[in-house]
Amino acid sequence: MKATFDKQVTGGIMNVARTLRPRLLRLHLSSRYQYLRRCESTAAGQTNAAPAAPSPQPSFLKRFRSPILWSSLALALGFTGGSLVSHTLAPPPMPEPGTHEDGVLMGDLNRQIDEDFKVKVLRGKCLGVAKQLKGAEGGWVEIVPPPPEDTRLRADGLVEKMQGAKGLGVERLFWDRGEHKLVAVIWFGGSLCGWPGVTHGGAIATALSDKLALAASLAENRNSQTTSAAAIPQRMPGTGNHAKMFSPSDKPDEPAQLSLSYVKPTLANDFYVIRVQPSMNLEQDPAKIVPNEPPGGHEYEATLETLDARICVKAKARFEASNLLQRTGEQVQEAAKSTYSEFREWMWPSRQQNSQIN
Repeated sequence: MKATFDKQVTGGIMNVARTLRPRLLRLHLSSRYQYLRRCESTAAGQTNAAPAAPSPQPSFLKRFRSPILWSSLALALGFTGGSLVSHTLAPPPMPEPGTHEDGVLMGDLNRQIDEDFKVKVLRGKCLGVAKQLKGAEGGWVEIVPPPPEDTRLRADGLVEKMQGAKGLGVERLFWDRGEHKLVAVIWFGGSLCGWPGVTHGGAIATALSDKLALAASLAENRNSQTTSAAAIPQRMPGTGNHAKMFSPSDKPDEPAQLSLSYVKPTLANDFYVIRVQPSMNLEQDPAKIVPNEPPGGHEYEATLETLDARICVKAKARFEASNLLQRTGEQVQEAAKSTYSEFREWMWPSRQQNSQIN
């Protein structure tokens, strides 16, 4: 029995030694290595499984969204900028005067100028028709073109050649008969440009010279017959209930001297205001002014302003007195000749008859 017990103990010890021997002989591995081994075994198990479906690829727009947006923006800005530059440097041609397109533009310009605040104010100053019809000399009147039946229309002037929406399309003229002041609201079209978008200085000088000559003609009766006939204020049907007068049909005298000062650029395709008045020396006492020349040699000043009263051009013109004196002298000579011939016929009728017979 003891032998049996010893045998069992010996067998148990051998089993324990057999079990512990591989563990004792095996190297001690770190926990990190054991973790990596477990991950490899797990990945190997998944590889043996069925492969998963691949994820869908993003579309072309999603992959290149940012480059497409920036390229489209750059193309749009370039096209817009190029169109603006080309339209500014080489604008489309304006319609010729007398065409249907020009008539449409002229109708729109006439509506715009009649709705302008300055034109309404100046026409409000012309409402005193009753006093002017009674013979009062002072007061504002609107100057309108001569009637179509007038055969003396000025059709050969430079200003008349620059009509239409592309030129000096529309204008409204107002004349103060008391203080001899002229105010004109005028349009400068796109065909009057010397530089893109800027009105040519020659066109400005032509318009100012024309208004200066008109003011001098009305103030000094340079064309006495036509000016006197035109300066009768009246009511005209279809043109409002304010005082008007016809513009002189004959061409006014051009100024002998004209000086211009361009203060700032005058942009085209816009309305401007021209103001003309007699030139006076404000530093001298008016009571001590002694005229050193006949009235025909007066000087006049003019300004070209925007509708908000910013001056663009200043002008000063001088008109010679020789034309007025020459016309006056011729009239005096004709009157003297007729009077002398009538006196001779009354004084010596028989002698005049004999001389005519001989």
